Amino acid sequence: MFSLVGCTQATRNRIETARPSFSAAGAMLVNFGNSARGLFESQTVSLALDRIDQRNLPLDKTYRRTGTGSGVTVYVFDGGVLGSHPELVGRVRKGYDAFPSDPKVCNAHGTAVAGAVAGKTLGVAPEVEIVDVKMVECAKLRGTIKAIVDGTNWVIEDHKQHGGRPAVANWSFIADTASHIPPLDSAVAKLRAAGIPVIVSAGNVEINACRVSPGNAEGAIVVGASAISRDPNNASKVVDYRATNTAFGPCIDVYAPGDSVLLPSFDAAQTPSVQLWNGTSMSAGYVSGAVALFLESHPYSSPDDALAYLRKNATPNVVQGTYAPLSWLLFVGPVREELQSVAEIRAQQLARKR
Repeated sequence: MFSLVGCTQATRNRIETARPSFSAAGAMLVNFGNSARGLFESQTVSLALDRIDQRNLPLDKTYRRTGTGSGVTVYVFDGGVLGSHPELVGRVRKGYDAFPSDPKVCNAHGTAVAGAVAGKTLGVAPEVEIVDVKMVECAKLRGTIKAIVDGTNWVIEDHKQHGGRPAVANWSFIADTASHIPPLDSAVAKLRAAGIPVIVSAGNVEINACRVSPGNAEGAIVVGASAISRDPNNASKVVDYRATNTAFGPCIDVYAPGDSVLLPSFDAAQTPSVQLWNGTSMSAGYVSGAVALFLESHPYSSPDDALAYLRKNATPNVVQGTYAPLSWLLFVGPVREELQSVAEIRAQQLARKR
């Protein structure tokens, strides 16, 4: 039986000041939305959200996006999600559990990933529904390939039962760093055949991402972690670069912030908080949220359409140290098509579908 391990750790931020309290983080987000057109602008303390809505540095303490992710489901394959966290409360549905005699939540990792996807103030798409797909055994903090495969089959059936509502699968884990794992390759293919894009973390390991499973499965959207730091040649300037000790190379489809990102957490008593996290797990969560924004207005799109959207709108070649000729940094800010309302774009999609 194969096993897998989670791939994220908490840390201190390299260039950010001391983190705010949970209440302060929430208080800092103020919406200036135009809901008729689906355009939203918010003040934010999240460096990650601040980075992905603009092309260039420096940051401006604002998060601008089109849409909210309403009507889209993201299945979070992880160690459980704390649905009572204020960043997520009311939008987490319990799904498949590979270890039903376990505690419902192993640690804060899955909650942080879900927060990157859909946190009320710290997530990309704050009206997404999260479905908790627990495939980690708490005693070992490890999962099995069987748990992932069984969870995949459950997700496909659940997706059917909910009328094919637009959906994304977030896989913030790695299982192998040497070869393909055929059951995971097959699981990715099955989800894609059901119309569900699979967003996969590249891994917190200094290795070519082409070697990492499940990211090396055909059709998976592979996410690397980016960071912001002082330019070693100009201390007054900040630049984007690949986060240290994370996977690299041409198999990474898109980069997203993954270094000292502010996301939900909780303590041993499950008291909610926020903390700084590192890793490609969090980066994958941000990309899943971005795909949810796309599917909100393009609900009949395929997984390949989702990747094309990410690549078309990404900021090219700003991330340094990627060991690849090209790189793409996630971008969710308004683009020309999104000057239309969400309803208008959906109507055009439906007309093309027919």
